Amino acid sequence: MSEPRGRRKDVEPRTTGAPTARRAPWTVCLALALCASACDDGEPYLPLDDAADGDDELPGADADADADAGADADADADPEVPTDVPPAPWVRITFPEDGAEVENPVTLRWEAGNGVVTVAFEADGWPLQRDPLAAELGSYEYAFTGVNYSRHVVLRGYDASGTEVAVDEVDFTPTEQVCSIPDPPGFNHYTVEVINNWDVYPKDGTFPYCWESTGATCGENWGQIYDGYYGGELLFPGGGDCFCSGHTLEIFLQAYRLWQAEHGVPETTPFQVGGNVLSVASVDIGHFYQHWQGFGVTSVSSSADAFETEGIGENLWEDRWDEALPGDYVNLSRTTGSGHAVIFVNWIEDAGEKIGLRYYGCNNRGASCPDPDDPLNTTGNSGPSYITEYFDGHGGTVIPRYLFIGRVFEPTTAP
Repeated sequence: MSEPRGRRKDVEPRTTGAPTARRAPWTVCLALALCASACDDGEPYLPLDDAADGDDELPGADADADADAGADADADADPEVPTDVPPAPWVRITFPEDGAEVENPVTLRWEAGNGVVTVAFEADGWPLQRDPLAAELGSYEYAFTGVNYSRHVVLRGYDASGTEVAVDEVDFTPTEQVCSIPDPPGFNHYTVEVINNWDVYPKDGTFPYCWESTGATCGENWGQIYDGYYGGELLFPGGGDCFCSGHTLEIFLQAYRLWQAEHGVPETTPFQVGGNVLSVASVDIGHFYQHWQGFGVTSVSSSADAFETEGIGENLWEDRWDEALPGDYVNLSRTTGSGHAVIFVNWIEDAGEKIGLRYYGCNNRGASCPDPDDPLNTTGNSGPSYITEYFDGHGGTVIPRYLFIGRVFEPTTAP
């Protein structure tokens, strides 16, 4: 039995400052313009009594009162306590505690006694089970559909006749990452955590797709929503909008900063795997950046090549596609001559055959949720969003042999 679903509360996008860039690389702007086909998504204690504060009373001041009290001394004596009155029935919710945030589904725990035979839970007036539960069970797991806001849960206890004889209540928040990518292992975890952060990257058109080669006027030339920092330096000023390869690079840089914060590594420390160090110069329009965007040292945009060339990641070639995980970085080409830089979510399969993929990226039009069947999903959102594309021969235009998947290794940089 499920209670009515609550709406996700709107979030206010985070804003950032706009520090001055170190340089204005017009040469890269030209190179990116030449790579227009690589960025097309196709079609978001109590107080003391006053008397306690008074002056001490003089002896005998209440003599008359004391004398009067003596007349009622027998009446004030402790009355005999009946020994034949049974203790009152009771129930108590032992988990979750009041005010707690608990991951959904929630295991409700309780204690009961003195004649309580069955119990029943309700949340905001809605029953959480079809029939009462035996009191001796002590626990019951329930998957809330209304999550990420406070729920008022009541536990009622009943005696053998079905009469309500006890009650307890608690307020807590069942939490769940709705409309989000499942958490993968390794460095992919940090990539996905960045993407799943709706406060920073809402998938509702707040930060739109913008590609200047189509005649649009964009906030900056780098395709990044927020300022892009690496090695403690501002390399790519954010413009409040994005294009595909700029946004995937932004996600990578943000993921590394998240890893640094979690591991106590200074932001000035470069990404390192063993003896391989990703230098600031390589990210700042050097070889790493050129592989990422597809100019200079290469004519093919491939984040996988960027990782592999620097020794901080690897290509997952077609014979390893079964290993692909959410948070892997993807470049694809189509029979139409266009291409796209995105981040892998999952394969689309038919009878075990891979026929397409679901991905995240900065898209001209996309969906708000990784699962298109999610009740919260909306479509037609410009900017950060999700899209499903199919392979050539399966109703789509993606060319499998020109689909490149890159995996970032987890850094070995010591604090």
